[in-house]
Amino acid sequence: MKFGLLSKYFPSPQFLKPPHIGISFSDSNIKAILFDKTQKEPSLKSVIVPIEKGGIVEGKIVDIESVIKALSTVRSSFDSSFVFFAIPDELTFVFTTSVSVGPKSNPAESIAFVMEENVPLSLGEVIFDFVPTEIIKSDLEYEASFVVSVCVKKEVEKLIEALQKVGFETLGCIHESQAIANAIVKKDFSDTLSIIHARENRVGIYLVKNNIVHFSTLREASGATYKKQFLDEYEKFLDYSLKYGIGQNKSVKSVLICGEFQYTKEILEAINDSSKIDNNVTLSNVWSNVFEIDKHMPGIPYEKSLSFAGPIGGVLSDVS
Repeated sequence: MKFGLLSKYFPSPQFLKPPHIGISFSDSNIKAILFDKTQKEPSLKSVIVPIEKGGIVEGKIVDIESVIKALSTVRSSFDSSFVFFAIPDELTFVFTTSVSVGPKSNPAESIAFVMEENVPLSLGEVIFDFVPTEIIKSDLEYEASFVVSVCVKKEVEKLIEALQKVGFETLGCIHESQAIANAIVKKDFSDTLSIIHARENRVGIYLVKNNIVHFSTLREASGATYKKQFLDEYEKFLDYSLKYGIGQNKSVKSVLICGEFQYTKEILEAINDSSKIDNNVTLSNVWSNVFEIDKHMPGIPYEKSLSFAGPIGGVLSDVS
């Protein structure tokens, strides 16, 4: 999923699809990676650049100069100026909805009408995109189901401003949960799974069906009770995910974990030790849609690669 409605921010000609850098932002650093996704065994270049404390807080740019300073280091590390970036989870709402559609109807207007039921912001404060997942005919009309992703407009504009001030050409953006799914869920996967994005102070939990993130939640977690805080949220998530059931008692078949290695291990242990969760759980392969890891050794250690799912997903995202 891309934010096609943001095309005014990305003036590059539509026929131009150059190799681009994938970038993700967190409160502590900026990660970036570049590789040629058309090659079977591409060479990789990646960087992690720290951000001064307070530069980004809960996904929002607070001190733009400190972010620009870090981005300048990123920019000097690559020959390419083209980027596709991931919008932090903290700035994003993902939900599903169904609306009536017909020859004279406008899905965007219908989705905008139901936005306030799902997002605690006014329509003027957000940007949104949507993907149809199902169309059903009933009586004389059709009803379409959509996955809708909504982001805080002013915060996305700050990210774009910072990128452009250091000379980057922004080709597009994608919300972080979908970027991660694009990296670690194989393109031919057609079942339902969950992704756990583990970091020092928070955990992202995503429900993925047919390669599309249908729902995401973010939970603060830290300290000695990190595992318990995660499990409390994950059990609620599993209950919610039953509405996406596929004809059996549970909808989530497996769990893929990515993020900061220290915390991915804690999540893996928490799920394996839980008597309430029987999902098949594994640490993810962020190169699933890039190359066969048993035939090509990436230049990034496996433990480190787990935190690069977002930027890799940015590279794999197509420019519309």
